[in-house]
Amino acid sequence: MRTRPLLLAAILFVAFADLWLAFPQLDLAVAALFAAPEGGFAARGTPWEQLVYGSIDKALIGIGSGLIAAWAWSRSRRRPAPRVTGRRLAFLLLLLALVPGLVVNQVLKEHWGRARPVQLEQFGGSKQFTPAFVLSDQGGGSFSSGHVAAAAWLVAVAAVLSGARSGWTLAAVGYLLATALARIAAGGHFLSDAVTSILLVWLGYLLLRRFLDPHSPPIADRDGERL
Repeated sequence: MRTRPLLLAAILFVAFADLWLAFPQLDLAVAALFAAPEGGFAARGTPWEQLVYGSIDKALIGIGSGLIAAWAWSRSRRRPAPRVTGRRLAFLLLLLALVPGLVVNQVLKEHWGRARPVQLEQFGGSKQFTPAFVLSDQGGGSFSSGHVAAAAWLVAVAAVLSGARSGWTLAAVGYLLATALARIAAGGHFLSDAVTSILLVWLGYLLLRRFLDPHSPPIADRDGERL
């Protein structure tokens, strides 16, 4: 039943939030593993960190454009694309717009106010630490991670188009973990910021699937052409 994965994801999200509210110092302990002795974060600005950081926007544009182009090409030739159907394209674009776009970047990052690790007094900055899931007046954009949410969306793309156990999905999960590591190691986000974004995309995926299942048979238009 589809309700079970959704319930499991919701329980996991609440349990994670409760754990981090009970032990907020976990975030500082993980961040301290990557902090430089003189202040700041050693990985910040390194080639590998910049490569991962800068690649996510290009990946979103390239893959999003590719999905739209594949669907449009199949429509122009009046041949249904076996992978990029109209239903799957709508599902993935809605997921991207609603969770990484709206919930994470426009609601949480813009209004939550949590300072980033690199901005904290403990690591050479001037701002105060705020636990995850607690509104802050520090004017930061740490909670939650937009880059990690975008990388989690790429996992959803691979799972929808190639299957949850495919090599593409495994590669996307590897990229997601690399993105989370890069943001944490550079002091851009806490561990809780990254995990929250992953869980939010997972919840959004499961919720949206209840209304627009990407694996349902394609519907037909008035001319009998599959969408």
